[in-house]
Amino acid sequence: MGLYDREYYREPDDSMSFSASNQSATMLLLYINVGIFLFDWLLQLDLAQWFGVHTQTLYQPQYWYQYLTYGFLHAISGPSAGWHIFSNMFLLWMFGRFVEERYGKAEFLKIYLISVVLCGIAWNVVIIGLGDNAVMTGASGAVSTIFMLFVCLYPKMTVYLGFLIPVPAWAIGGLMLVTNIFGRQEDVAYSAHLAGIGFGLIYFFSGIRFGQFIPSKLALPKWPRRSPRLRIHTEEDDYDPYNDSDEEAERILEKVNQSGMESLSEAERRKLEAYSRRMRQKLK
Repeated sequence: MGLYDREYYREPDDSMSFSASNQSATMLLLYINVGIFLFDWLLQLDLAQWFGVHTQTLYQPQYWYQYLTYGFLHAISGPSAGWHIFSNMFLLWMFGRFVEERYGKAEFLKIYLISVVLCGIAWNVVIIGLGDNAVMTGASGAVSTIFMLFVCLYPKMTVYLGFLIPVPAWAIGGLMLVTNIFGRQEDVAYSAHLAGIGFGLIYFFSGIRFGQFIPSKLALPKWPRRSPRLRIHTEEDDYDPYNDSDEEAERILEKVNQSGMESLSEAERRKLEAYSRRMRQKLK
């Protein structure tokens, strides 16, 4: 893929695009969750009976797919219907963007999906230990992981509690931890929330990156892209004394896309800034 094929350097398009390739992982997850919820709610399918995590799921390997699918389902009836998906998707949208910007699209998606699975297993183990019989759905465990990563990355950033009271992010993180430790509401999966919080803390402080073990090409599908609009160049425009360095720019931009800005060295950051300035000047 050439340097000018990337979204970074394409000419602006006046039309609105909804293609998957142009969306962040945060928004793709939001669209998928809301779409499945509306499908389940409008048709009253009660998908949780087939795709939610059940007490016996741990003992039935043929149903282990439920450890992933439950994270894309939300309550369609009862007092929490509507609020369940709204609260999860609002928090994902609010804080997921910051986390994805730091870790990159592919790594963010890996964090989220692995968290869904681990939180589902953790809840299942706890519920068996308590001797209860229940079904769990919802993205709250994975969202707890994303929020805790946000807190670790931006502990001093101001967050408005109840949309009114400004407090630092670390305080909200502490409050979240305490309320889940001592929470007693029957229809809330506190064990999944705590597993998500713990996973987020371990991921942040361990410095591990899933991209080291899981190929990025398996994380996100490659969607066909619309060709960029053609421009007419003069001979003067076509002359570029840095053409021999385009391959290096390609490598740096791919690294940002897969692992986020924090993965760049200081030298790579300076090169990227220089290329960005040069490309903006050429597009004027």
